[in-house]
Amino acid sequence: MQVAHRIRFVTDSPTLAITARATKMKREGKDVISLSIGEPDFATPENIVNAAKTALDKGATKYTPAAGIPELREAVARTVAQSHELMGITGEHVIVSAGAKHSIYNAMMAILNPGDEVIIPAPYWLSYPVIVTLASGIPVFVPTTLEERFVLTPEKLRAAITRRTRMLILNNPSNPTGTVYNRRELKALYDVILDYPNIMVLSDDIYGKLIYANGKFSSVAAFSDEARKRTIVIDGVSKSYAMTGWRIGFSVARRAVTKAMAHIQSHTTSNPTTVSQYAALEALTGPQEAVETMRLEFNTRRIFMLKQLALVPGFEFHQPRGAFYVLPRVTNILGKLTPAGDLLRNDVDVANYLLDTALVALVPGTPFGAPGHLRLSYALNTERLGKAIDRIGEAVVVLRDPGA
Repeated sequence: MQVAHRIRFVTDSPTLAITARATKMKREGKDVISLSIGEPDFATPENIVNAAKTALDKGATKYTPAAGIPELREAVARTVAQSHELMGITGEHVIVSAGAKHSIYNAMMAILNPGDEVIIPAPYWLSYPVIVTLASGIPVFVPTTLEERFVLTPEKLRAAITRRTRMLILNNPSNPTGTVYNRRELKALYDVILDYPNIMVLSDDIYGKLIYANGKFSSVAAFSDEARKRTIVIDGVSKSYAMTGWRIGFSVARRAVTKAMAHIQSHTTSNPTTVSQYAALEALTGPQEAVETMRLEFNTRRIFMLKQLALVPGFEFHQPRGAFYVLPRVTNILGKLTPAGDLLRNDVDVANYLLDTALVALVPGTPFGAPGHLRLSYALNTERLGKAIDRIGEAVVVLRDPGA
C-alpha cells in the first residue's frame, strides 16, 4: 500500500528516538542520564491537579465548544494581554488547542497557501519545517551563529524575503538555543516586517515565563496595533506549569485568523480535553508561586551546567537566558577518533558516542538546523547534571587525532 506523498516530509523526531534508545538501555540496567527531552521534571502543582479532580467530580467529561470553554479563553486573553502588553484582547481572539504544537499547526493551515514561504531562523524547533510543509508551505531557513547569540538580524531577515514570503516564525525564548530576544532586537525585525504588508509573524512564546539573568520578556506584537493584528501569539501551560502531558496550548490572533483556525480545529480534533481545560484555567488564575519556584530552580541548574560545561574540552557555547537548553558547538572534536577507532564525522556521531560510552543521552543539532552542535537540557537535578557532564568530559578527553 502506498501512503500519501506528504509523509515523505514527516521525519522521526530525533529527540524521541534518542529518548527511546536511552529508555531501552535503562531497562537493560544501564545508568543512563538523559539530557535529551524538553520536559520539566517537576510535578504539576497540587492546586492544578486538585482543580482537575474537582472538575471530574462535577462531570467535566463531555464535549466543550471546539475553541475551548469561554472562561479559559477569557483567562488566556487576560494573561496574554498582561504578559505581552497588549490592549483590546478578549476571549474572541483566543483558541485553546491540544498543546502549542497543535496551535501552530492550526495557524499554518489557516494562513498558508501552496507555495507560500515561511522564514525560519536556524537553529529552530524541529517541528516548524515539518508543519509548514504539511500546510503546503515552503520553509526558508536563515542561519544564525553562536557569535550572534543565535539572534536573527534585520539584515538577514530582509535578504530572505521574497514576493512569496507569508510568515516569519520567532521563538522567544528559543528551543534549542535558549536565546532571548530583547526589545531592541525585536523592534528591528518588526521595522523590516512593516515594509511588507502581507507578512505575518508567528510568535512562539511557550517558554516566555522561563527567563533568567534579569532578562525581561518582550513581544513583537506589543509595538503597535498593526503589530498586534499581524502577529499570531502561541503559548500554553506545558513548560511553565509542568503540564506537558495535559496537552493545552493556545493562540491569540485577530478575529479573522482566529475564526479560520477555529474552523480547522472543529473539523479535526474538536475541543481539547475537557478536564485539562479546567486544569489550565486553575493554572492561569490560581496561585503563581510554583511557577516562580520552578523558574528559580531552572536558573540554578542553568548556572551550574554552564560552569561545568566550561570544563569540557572542545565545547563552545553562549550564555542562554531562557527556556532550559544549552546548544554547545562541538566542531572542535569532529574529525577525532574514539578509543575504539571510530571517526566522529558529525554531531550525530558525537551524540551516539556519548550515549554508548558515557551513558548520557542528548540530541544532535543537525535536526534543529544546527549541524556541529548538541542540544543539552537542564531539566533535571544538579546532582544528575553534574554526573552527566563529568561523564561527557571523561569521554571527550580520551578522543585522539587520526594518526596520533
